[in-house]
Amino acid sequence: MESGITALKSFSWIDVDWNALRRLRERFLQFDENPGGADYWKSDRELASYDFTFAERIGWKWDAVLDELRTRGWTPPEGTMLDWGCGTGVAGRRVVAEWREQCKKLSVQDRSRAAEQFALRKARETFPGLTVERADSSAPPPALLVISHVLNELPPGSEALERLLTLASQAQAILWVEPGTAVVSRRLIAARARLLPHLRPVAPCPHMLECGLLTEGNERHWCHHFAKAPREVFQDAGWGRFAKLLEIDLGTVPFSYLVLDRRPLAVSTATRILGEPRHYKGYAKILACREEGVRELTLQKRDGPEALKAMKKDPGSLYEWEVEGDKIRSGERIY
Repeated sequence: MESGITALKSFSWIDVDWNALRRLRERFLQFDENPGGADYWKSDRELASYDFTFAERIGWKWDAVLDELRTRGWTPPEGTMLDWGCGTGVAGRRVVAEWREQCKKLSVQDRSRAAEQFALRKARETFPGLTVERADSSAPPPALLVISHVLNELPPGSEALERLLTLASQAQAILWVEPGTAVVSRRLIAARARLLPHLRPVAPCPHMLECGLLTEGNERHWCHHFAKAPREVFQDAGWGRFAKLLEIDLGTVPFSYLVLDRRPLAVSTATRILGEPRHYKGYAKILACREEGVRELTLQKRDGPEALKAMKKDPGSLYEWEVEGDKIRSGERIY
């Protein structure tokens, strides 16, 4: 491994290894067909290049999740945070930055020792004074378990996935973010079902029952949402080159996620929008997740002209709605 690059705060677009990013991109696209495999990191420069680009894009998804939790007033329990399958550690760093007071220690774990070492150095550089260490398998379950983009490398029924679910069932709280593809979303729903006897859903689920997408008629749908790239990204030549060379749409950042908590939670009557509303002349169709299940609802202009107009600009995600049949009659946005 090349040494020294990972600790440099001055890493920039000039330092990016574009060939490595192309190779990694091709491998990521094959994960669903050939999950797992050997360690794919070849150098510190590759890790730093990934952290500067792909991982930062993952960070935008985490920003969206953390923004909602902040708005809703949720905070994790105090104690050790474990970033499981940490990669370069972007998820753990985003979460620590949000809840530095709650995080008493950050542990990182990855099947790649090179990635672990990168994540350790980067976290120590970012949060001087915070205890940051490699995870100890004999340690008690963490107060907060952070999981990011691992399910496309963990085949259903695999030993590694079973170990993760066992650990997750013992944590006090879980923040779990994955790609917003149908395949991975369904895997996350399966993980939710396994964990439901042990922890309570905080988000995106507006209820504590079985996932409504598992019912007959909803096979073609999946639970996904969209994060926004920072505005400055679209004026940045480096990001423009990244998007062009790797054929990535910077404006579309789909993700799936799951937040679970062992602590008691208030009963919710909210509705979650899955995906994005589909707008037509005079109305919008919305795939809505409610305690009653997942089904399509209609918001007509005559019932809520201002709400429909606002939804076109920023649909949001979580609402308190009065519903009659399959029509939204009134309500307000929570997030």
